Amino acid sequence: MVSIVIPVYNVEEYLRECVDSVLNQTYSDIEVILVDDGSTDQSGNICDEYAEMDSRIKVIHKKNGGVSAARNTGIDKAVGEYLLFVDSDDAIHSELVEAYMSNLSDRISLCDFDSNQEKWRQFNPKKDGVQIEQMERSAFMKLFYLDYMNVPFNKLFRADMIKKNNIRFPEGKSLGEDLIFNLDYIRAMKTEYQILHGPFYYYRENRSGSLSNSARKDLFAVQKELFGELKQFLQETGIWTVENKAYYYGILWDRLYLTAKRCGELDSQMFKDLVWKEAWNGCRENGVCTWKRRLKKLQVEKWRKQYERT
Repeated sequence: MVSIVIPVYNVEEYLRECVDSVLNQTYSDIEVILVDDGSTDQSGNICDEYAEMDSRIKVIHKKNGGVSAARNTGIDKAVGEYLLFVDSDDAIHSELVEAYMSNLSDRISLCDFDSNQEKWRQFNPKKDGVQIEQMERSAFMKLFYLDYMNVPFNKLFRADMIKKNNIRFPEGKSLGEDLIFNLDYIRAMKTEYQILHGPFYYYRENRSGSLSNSARKDLFAVQKELFGELKQFLQETGIWTVENKAYYYGILWDRLYLTAKRCGELDSQMFKDLVWKEAWNGCRENGVCTWKRRLKKLQVEKWRKQYERT
């Protein structure tokens, strides 16, 4: 059985499309856990409506505690051997679970996701075929760069590994909690990856809380903490390789720059942090000082001087 956990909060506009896509799976041995996280719109009523129509659905109504708490509640209630997380404003292809279960292996399974709804609707795995790409553990940072590693919704998780190792989404965090959960799971699994290519998961762009849409005073501190966790993970798992160092420092520099661009006026003290020096030296030592990053460095120096005068 596959338990599909859907945290729900004020998404009445999209919830039916999401739940319908889950119930229409060609793989039928599923349970659907809708965790209503204190919604103030009609989302909770919609959840109850679906539960009356389909016995595979469990509904949990709880006081609002955030998406991490909602997912953790779903984990606690799940009885399936495998876990899948779906965001309530997204949708999954009707053959996603079947594709996962037909290609089970000791590897961690991931799938492609896409924001193009038409592309997602037209995808036909049986006709087009499912291309499976196998990647080694050492390819982690390449997959991170390609956006496979940050989110939980593109992965099939083994429930026993999550519960045995008490892996939880950190509650009290509103950014980066997904990555920390994924890192803990990958640590526990100690295995390689396989990617099911094709737009199996449809996600809506402009998600609230995404880095590109965030402007918050603590964003720099959050990014610094997450990349510290990421570096520790790479070192602990023995994949702090030359290639991964190059990816790591290049992405770190780009992320610091984006954070400064978004939040410099809110947190001018960030420019005094030594992490800038660490990131740039790492780029130089690993040969990833591209011309774009050099231009970004000039801009960072300009911002630093500007905020020193104010």
